[in-house]
Amino acid sequence: MNKGLIFDIGFHVGQDTDFYLKKGFWVVAVDANPQLIAEGKKRFADAIEAGRLLLLNVGIGKAEGVLPFYVNEQLSEWSSFDEQIGTTRGPYHIIDVPVVPLRSIVEKYGVPYYIKIDIEGHDMMAIQSLRDMEDKPKYISVENGQAHMIEELFSQSYRKFKFVNQAIIQEITLMSPAKEGTFIEYRFPFGASGPFGEEAEGLWLDKDEVLDLSHAYWSNPKRDANIHGWFDLHAKYVDGVYL
Repeated sequence: MNKGLIFDIGFHVGQDTDFYLKKGFWVVAVDANPQLIAEGKKRFADAIEAGRLLLLNVGIGKAEGVLPFYVNEQLSEWSSFDEQIGTTRGPYHIIDVPVVPLRSIVEKYGVPYYIKIDIEGHDMMAIQSLRDMEDKPKYISVENGQAHMIEELFSQSYRKFKFVNQAIIQEITLMSPAKEGTFIEYRFPFGASGPFGEEAEGLWLDKDEVLDLSHAYWSNPKRDANIHGWFDLHAKYVDGVYL
């Protein structure tokens, strides 16, 4: 594991990559949308030139190949390889995008300290591709944090969890001294994933505790993101040397 490396799987407009770079990490960032990658290459030209950032215009799939990608023409964050997600939220167009398993990116560029996964429908697929890897990222976060994701991560020896309300990200003040990377003064923009690892909000929970929180949220028949927020699941690998 490379303690200085982070994978940003779901680069989007680069709000998370910006944070990771400013915290002093090297970043490998992935996005299926070629327009977002092109814009990112302009925004982060200095970091790319310095060898601190690699942007990859690929999607995450079960196997190497090419898949149709549904590009939302109103909100880019709703674009997806999942046809239902990509076609039911306004106008869209379809492009063909190369896909690779997340594991192949890890094998090529090294095991990162932390992986952020937010890829609208292929998140579980990304997690599953890391099965049977002998060396693991110490931390992983994934959008939504439903029960099957918790169970899959637990099966891979991730034993501690946080269920973080993303609606409060803009209110967060980073802790000093820093527990992850370098301390910086930073305000998270709307849509950012926020702090990670030991700086992520809340206490570490056991599997049953986080399953209870996840179930309470997802089983609520009156669930409304504007009222109840929306959540990311953070997981910590505590097997072997990563205690």
